[in-house]
Amino acid sequence: MRCGKGRRCTAGIAAVEQSMKLLGKAMAAVACVMDPEVFVVGGGLSKAGSIIIDTAAKYYKEYAFHASRETEIKLATLGNSAGMYGGVKMVIG
Repeated sequence: MRCGKGRRCTAGIAAVEQSMKLLGKAMAAVACVMDPEVFVVGGGLSKAGSIIIDTAAKYYKEYAFHASRETEIKLATLGNSAGMYGGVKMVIG
């Protein structure tokens, strides 16, 4: 992350680390109960790209039960439009 003029944005990096740590922990808790095949990150969060996936995956693997550590975390292919497509699908059927 850059804050401008080639400097690293340490506050931005710390914010991403902290929020993805919480997301990774939450995914690990869900995986203990649900045993998902994949976690899909969508909406506005998906615009950040691989920094989100890589950081969340790092913390997910740290906190997840050993049987579910290899669960994939992917970006939604529909990105920020996923909610809109889901809403249309519900209306149309």
